[in-house]
Amino acid sequence: MYKLVASSIILLMLSLSGTGHASMSYECWAYVNGSPSKMIHVSADKVSNAKKLAKKRMDKSKIKYDYIECK
Repeated sequence: MYKLVASSIILLMLSLSGTGHASMSYECWAYVNGSPSKMIHVSADKVSNAKKLAKKRMDKSKIKYDYIECK
C-alpha cells in the first residue's frame, strides 16, 4: 500500500512539473521617489508573476520600494 501511495505522489509531482512551462528571466527594479533603487532577477512566465515574485523577495530582504517595474 505504501509503495502505491508513494509512486502515485511521485507520478503526480512529475506530471505537474512538466516541461510545458516556459519561464523567462526578468530584471525587476524597486523604485523609491520615482528613481530606481535596487534590482533583482526573477524567473516567471509573465510580467505580472515576475512582479509578484519580486515583491515577495524584496519584502523578505526588507528592501523598501514605492513600486516595482519588471522587464
